[in-house]
Amino acid sequence: MELRADQGSMGTVRANDGTVIGYRVMGAGPGLLIIHGAFRASQHYLQLARELSDTFTVYVMDRRGRNGSGAKGDAYSLATECADAAAIMDQHGISLLFGHSYGAVVALQLAKHRPLTKVALYEPPMMRYFPSEWLPTFEREMQREDYAAASVTFLKGMRMGGWLGRLPKPLLNLMFRKMAKGEEWEENVQLLRTVPKEIRAVLREDFGIDQYREVKVPVLLMTGTKSPGYLHEAAAALESCLPDRQVVSLEGLHHNAPDDQAPGQIAGLIKGFME
Repeated sequence: MELRADQGSMGTVRANDGTVIGYRVMGAGPGLLIIHGAFRASQHYLQLARELSDTFTVYVMDRRGRNGSGAKGDAYSLATECADAAAIMDQHGISLLFGHSYGAVVALQLAKHRPLTKVALYEPPMMRYFPSEWLPTFEREMQREDYAAASVTFLKGMRMGGWLGRLPKPLLNLMFRKMAKGEEWEENVQLLRTVPKEIRAVLREDFGIDQYREVKVPVLLMTGTKSPGYLHEAAAALESCLPDRQVVSLEGLHHNAPDDQAPGQIAGLIKGFME
């Protein structure tokens, strides 16, 4: 893939099972790995990476199923995600992490077992509080390749999208069917295909909150006041058990602040915490 200068350069590592894991890299300084959220890929974090690149060498991985990274495979699990991230960290001597959403769950797992320096998180969705009742419907829609309907189910189920997510399902369905063409839609479909295995992988885990008492590394835990309630519940539970944490509630921000709404603000908080 040929990238513009402001999109970083591309690198790859081989995961434990031989799968290629791609990443973008830009900047100079201590290594910082960004682990992106569900329904996201490295390109969605370019502005955040640019904001951080004057202080860090920023690596933005593509988790499996995105861009140049390989398929998830039949043995995919949360441990797979951790091993993929660890392969990049080992290759480049990285000890700083930022994880967003699903990526924040991966970062927390890594923080239990690796000698990290600092970890910043934005709204990890702990499964104890996660609304998953929509998942079987979503999986059926994906199986019959009704990607417009699946998009609506995902948006409504995750309680995302602001005013858009509050629209009636029939209207949303009509809107997505009108959008179902072109490169942007193909990217949407590619990312939708990654969702079922990722959520099922986390649902299979025993996510007792108390396990995070094992995380000794300093953690910055960020939330937005406009995010869904289940993410606030998860953050409150984590705050009660992480031994060394700073918690910041950001007025007016929603779940996609790092990749869309306020990457500069999030980068400033990460720098202040990690420098």
